[in-house]
Amino acid sequence: MKAETSFGKTTNWLLLGMGALERLRLWPLCARRRLSVRTHLERTGSALTSICFIESGVVSSLETGDVRDPIEVGVVGREGMIGTAAIANLIPQRDAFVQIEGEALFIEIGDFQDCVRSSVNLRMYLSRYIQAQMVQISLAASAGVRASVQQRLARKLLMYRDRTDTDDLALTHESMSLMLGVRRASITHAVHNLEASAFIRAQRGMITIRDRPGLEAYCGRFYGVAEARYTEIMGTTPQPARLHMRA
Repeated sequence: MKAETSFGKTTNWLLLGMGALERLRLWPLCARRRLSVRTHLERTGSALTSICFIESGVVSSLETGDVRDPIEVGVVGREGMIGTAAIANLIPQRDAFVQIEGEALFIEIGDFQDCVRSSVNLRMYLSRYIQAQMVQISLAASAGVRASVQQRLARKLLMYRDRTDTDDLALTHESMSLMLGVRRASITHAVHNLEASAFIRAQRGMITIRDRPGLEAYCGRFYGVAEARYTEIMGTTPQPARLHMRA
């Protein structure tokens, strides 16, 4: 039996926002699992065995390409899922890497694809999510060219904060270097400057946001656009309260 009980609860916005019939079709197929830090949920060029709807934690979407080190091009949390390539029966072209631990609802790939094939509404809904993802990736590319390293770091900290509901983010200099694709020395400099401005407090393995409004103002136009467009594309974002569903 794949569903944990006859009653389910989730904080995933995709599941909360989809039609009741589509949600109830998927729910009995879900199995909740922990997401451990530094775990890969998908690999470039490797066939998927399952997809997952994130409930907590943060997953990096990494571009590996032909460069020496991967770089984060997208962030996925409770607003999304990992495994969108499965919607069109494709092979992933990016890595998905757990940056902050959490939980997710996993569905075996065959079961998920059966649901997608049998429901036009589900295909259309998840296609909208893919568009929202592409918006985030394109805006990340824009920020990578136009924003300073400090602004890019501030933007990412806010994006991680949105997905964790806590001001305390378990991030190391190594993980932040991966997020931005810059040397650790550049991260150290950016962290020190943001801390000097009283936006954050840095401790070993932890970044605490002290002044969110100030951090948003510092980011300027580089934060908030992707978030607003997600709501426009997906519709009104559900409140992240627990939803009880009868399977």
